Amino acid sequence: MNLREAFEEIREEFDVGAMVISSGRDRPLDDEVRDADAEREVWVEWGEIIQDGVSVPATHVLFLDEDGYMMRDGSGMSVVSARDYARLGR
Repeated sequence: MNLREAFEEIREEFDVGAMVISSGRDRPLDDEVRDADAEREVWVEWGEIIQDGVSVPATHVLFLDEDGYMMRDGSGMSVVSARDYARLGR
């Protein structure tokens, strides 16, 4: 699935104000949807984020390389609800 499709699908699962957490910066999901690269292929997994003893549900977006394998360089993003984002203290 491409990045834009993934974000649009994820947006249906979250409330207004969902946040995308990445190693570079955190941004509102709506901003990421608008700027998403429709050519970038990704894999989507549901899981959790654990930070400072707080665990919240998250949707993880993992980038794929040109051969369709998950990249092992730590690149990717996680989406959490606005409420859970606040619980993480971010």
